[in-house]
Amino acid sequence: MESGSTYLPAREEMVLRTIIADDHPVVLMGTRAALEAAGDIDVVGEAANGDQLVDLLASRPCDVIVTDFSMPGGRHGDGLSLIDLVRRRYPRLPIVVLTMVNNAAVLQTMRVRGALGLCDKRAPLKEVAVAVRHAAAGRPYLSETIRRQFDQAGVHSATDTTRLSAREIEVVRLYVSGMSITQIAERLSRSVKTVSRQKRDAMRKLGIDHDSRLSEYARERGLSS
Repeated sequence: MESGSTYLPAREEMVLRTIIADDHPVVLMGTRAALEAAGDIDVVGEAANGDQLVDLLASRPCDVIVTDFSMPGGRHGDGLSLIDLVRRRYPRLPIVVLTMVNNAAVLQTMRVRGALGLCDKRAPLKEVAVAVRHAAAGRPYLSETIRRQFDQAGVHSATDTTRLSAREIEVVRLYVSGMSITQIAERLSRSVKTVSRQKRDAMRKLGIDHDSRLSEYARERGLSS
């Protein structure tokens, strides 16, 4: 953990201090209302992008963060790169991710990279409070729809984007969100040549030969916001 980190472990029978992040004001407002209605959760900060979230974490004590997966913009990025950054700086801080992603490979990558809870944005918002309690206690939480996707992937694990590496998935996600290869390279601290190759390899593995089909594919599988 970085020197001066404000993270303090959650203690039993205490209100859970939570920071929430989402680039959609309506979702942010609904998430705050659902968490504060739970009675044992206090929303101590709100962020509209990765930069604001990182700034809040540096200055405000909290026990759990709840963050959207796709929040374009800002120097710190979003998605896996933001999860990685939070995990590096605050390795003991539980992360709950809110997401529309419906692809088991991407969801599993979130877990591997450090998300303790995964909540489907299409599920009732009251689930987020349950996920926060689980995360604060060090227990994983999955929305029922996400759990079913993992069960299905266990049977069909050799198909679709499960063949893509985590880095290829992130390149595809950022590309279909509207970023150029050069912008993605800057965001992920990789060379333009490497990002271009990863995009090309992902398209080859998926049998896609045109960028428009890649965007269509990403929308169908929840990889784009």
